[in-house]
Parts: sequence; C-alpha cells; structure tokens
Amino acid sequence: MPMYVLEDISEQMKLAEESFAPFRQLPEEERVCGPAFASSSDLGGADADVIAGGLLIDCKATTRPPVAPPGRAVQQLAGYLLLDYDDTYGIDRVALYLSRQGALVQWTVPESLTVMGATAPLPRLRDLLREHLRGTQRGL
Repeated sequence: MPMYVLEDISEQMKLAEESFAPFRQLPEEERVCGPAFASSSDLGGADADVIAGGLLIDCKATTRPPVAPPGRAVQQLAGYLLLDYDDTYGIDRVALYLSRQGALVQWTVPESLTVMGATAPLPRLRDLLREHLRGTQRGL
C-alpha cells in the first residue's frame, strides 16, 4: 500500500478523535454504528453510518465536500431519517461528518426538512414514504 494512503488514513483518524470525542462519553446504548431500519426491507436493505445521542451522522471522505444543501449527501440523510418509520432511534438532528476536513456539519430535523423543501411534519413524511415504497413493491 502506498505511503500516502496510510498518511491520509492516519490524518483522518486524528481529525475524528476530536470530532467524535463527545460521542464516546455517551452511554453505549446511545451509540449505534450501522443502524438498520425496520423499513430497510422496503428497499432491499438500508443502513446509516452512526446514530449517537439522537444525532444521525453520515460520514463522507470526499476531497470536495458539498458546498450547500440540498445535495445528494443531504438527500441521503433525509432518506435515512424518513426510513426510521417508528422513530426507533429518536433522531432529532442530522449531520454530515467530512472526514478529510474533520468537520461535523449539523442541522436540527426541522432545519434539514426545511432545507429539503418539506412542509409536512416528520411523522406524516414517514407515513407517506412507507405508503409509497409499499405501493411500489406491489406494482401500484
């Protein structure tokens, strides 16, 4: 493996130490790596990166971070948020963690939904997504 790859990984790990330090203080049951959603069967499988203390985090290692939402990364976060149909994880904030920049960019759920142009409340959006995905599976 080339040395620059090891150096890049090492630098990302150092940056993550500071960004994720507060989450290591949370009780273990509030830190979920690779959370799968009950609804993931509607999609053939979907899991997020991390949920810590109600914060849904999607990690990105891009060298060119998204400049402003809504981009694909934010849309992916919204998808995970909506797939938690029964609010199993109590998600109240969403974030992108940009590993090469060591930046954790956060939004409250209402802020993120507003950025995406949503006008309905979260429970209604989750119900609409569930209905849509199940209708698509039935060929409706």
